[in-house]
Amino acid sequence: MPRHSKNNTASSVFTYHESHTLEYGTKRQRLGRDSYKNYDACFLCLQTARDPVCCGQGHLACQECMYESILQQKQSIAHQQRTLDQQTQEKQAQKQLSDLEAQRVILDTFDKTQNSMLGNRQVPVDSKKRKRLEEKEDEEKRTLNEQAIDETALQLKQEKEEAAKPKIGSFWVPSVTPAADASALKPVKTQVLCSAVEKAHPLSIKSLITVKFQKEEGTKKDGNVCPACLKTLTNASKLSVLRNCGHVMCNGCIDKFVKKSKTCYVCEQKTKTKDIIDMSPEGTGFASASTKAVAEKFNLCFQ
Repeated sequence: MPRHSKNNTASSVFTYHESHTLEYGTKRQRLGRDSYKNYDACFLCLQTARDPVCCGQGHLACQECMYESILQQKQSIAHQQRTLDQQTQEKQAQKQLSDLEAQRVILDTFDKTQNSMLGNRQVPVDSKKRKRLEEKEDEEKRTLNEQAIDETALQLKQEKEEAAKPKIGSFWVPSVTPAADASALKPVKTQVLCSAVEKAHPLSIKSLITVKFQKEEGTKKDGNVCPACLKTLTNASKLSVLRNCGHVMCNGCIDKFVKKSKTCYVCEQKTKTKDIIDMSPEGTGFASASTKAVAEKFNLCFQ
């Protein structure tokens, strides 16, 4: 048997060893403990939240990180709005120039027609009759004039594009690279968003909730406990925060004490069912939430 027949060079299917060597196809791997951030970690800096706050859907973050994120988003929105206004002004100015050029072309064409041999043969119309016709059909003339200007401007634009269009387009020569059509202006979203999950939701400073964890006493570890059952909080704990006071408790104590008495177990402040916000566990860039146990990654071959 020749040596070539022992090599997998003619087959379109990779072997197990070759696919792992080339990192070809979709890779699946079960996520470990290191793939998830802690329950009290900021989703922006991934460190333990300092002066923790959360949004209306229970996404925890540092107060400084949250304010900085909101400020950066507002600055970006303002910059995009200024860019949009500038593009709108440039588009309006370009339209005015094209309209003036179209009017000039229409006047030149009319002048050539009037000064030609056929134009001089036209029968003169009575001035009074002409005045009455102009007063009667003023609006119609304006409409026709605008239509003529738009048609002439469009025709001039097409002629310029055809004249400036190279005979052979090229994507690697800068002078003849096709340009994208920037005529359609996209509206700017003026709402600040929380990006803790894949589907972002609106966010505002007024809607932020100051989160209060109860520290674990009598231990060297810097942990937190539920103020009702005094159990140590971990990533496996199902937690909820109260909107009015910001105290964090496990869902079991929420069902036993808060929902029945409609008051906070710690400060005895009145709390409705809609004011109980579930602090769902979150993940890092490897997973959108801790309920996802398998991560997938797709790689192209020979890249």
